[in-house]
Order: sequence, then structure tokens, then C-alpha cells
Amino acid sequence: MKIKLNNKEIEVFEGEKLIEAAGRNGIEIPALCYAAGYKHQSSCMVCVVKNVETGEIIPSCSTLVAQGMNMDSQSDEVKDLRRQSLELLLSDHMAVCRPPCDVPNCKLRQYALAYRAKWNRFPRYSAIKATPPQHIKGNFWFDVTKCIRCGLCVYNSTDGFTFKSRGFDMQVVLPQESVHNVDESLCKICPTQALYNTESSES
Repeated sequence: MKIKLNNKEIEVFEGEKLIEAAGRNGIEIPALCYAAGYKHQSSCMVCVVKNVETGEIIPSCSTLVAQGMNMDSQSDEVKDLRRQSLELLLSDHMAVCRPPCDVPNCKLRQYALAYRAKWNRFPRYSAIKATPPQHIKGNFWFDVTKCIRCGLCVYNSTDGFTFKSRGFDMQVVLPQESVHNVDESLCKICPTQALYNTESSES
């Protein structure tokens, strides 16, 4: 099956997500709330693309490919929309995110720099106060100040990761009494390393 992406025909597989098809064909689409092979919900809206035929803006992480698709992932319009999504995330993020940053593999910071997102474009509001990282179990820690509530740990954990409240007040909480074991892969897919393993970071 073939679709058109950025004015080029590419081969895709039936049932494949658009973001996966693009990546397989060497076209990177940024995403913060998506990790291949894991459960997710479209929340960050950084992976948006445009349907050239209808003008519709859609998240590529939850859109399945279909015969005859004609999509755009690299135009100035799409990049501007991604920049706006990043700036909204930054407006509700702790100020420690701006350079110099102590999280070298933070995708939010990488994308913010790549798309020239402004840290102060929107009035800052954050219900999250400066608090020390929370110890979960063993070498695993959670830093709520770095969390962007992408939901990857919530949707892929069986050990008590959940959301509390809504809107600006929403936070990921970790009921320690129900945490028996933390899957190392959750640290690897956390886009800002809010969830991390001190043993891995030291090695």
C-alpha cells in the first residue's frame, strides 16, 4: 500500500500508524506522549501533521495509514503548530527546564530548541511546586517537577501510577504502598526523565 507524505510516495503497511510509517521511511516526526510498542493517548500534540486534501490537522501517533493518503509533516504551518504545542507545555513546566539543563536526554528540551520554542510565550501557570524527587523503590525515583503528564507511565504500569486532578492541576501520583516492582522500560520511554533509575544514570 502506498501513501503520499511530503509530496513523495512511500510504502506503508496496513494497520500501521502514520508516525511509524514515516519513521520507517526516514522521516522523523517528533512526539512526547508516544513510544513505539507502548500504550498511549494523543496528548502532547507535537506529532501533528496535515491532511493536504482536507486541511485537517491530526496527531500522527494515533492515525492509521490508509490507501491514497496525502499528508504533510514538514511545512512551515505544521512546524508552527508543533512550536505552539511545545510552548504550551513549557508554560506549565518548571523553569529549570531552560538551559543549562541537568537532563541531557530530555525530549522536551531537545524539541524546544529544534523548533525554537519560547519558554515564556504564554503566561506561566504551574500547580507543581519545587519539590525534591520522590523515592519509589530500590534505585527508582520520580521527579514531579520534570513531568509533563504524557501518561506513558500511567498507561503502561501495573504498579499504581495514576493521574490525580484535572487540567493544570493534574499530576502523576505514585501510591507507594502498591508499588512492588518498577519496569525499567518506563524510565527509558519517559520523555523528560522524570521517572529514572539512579543505577542506570550512574553507569
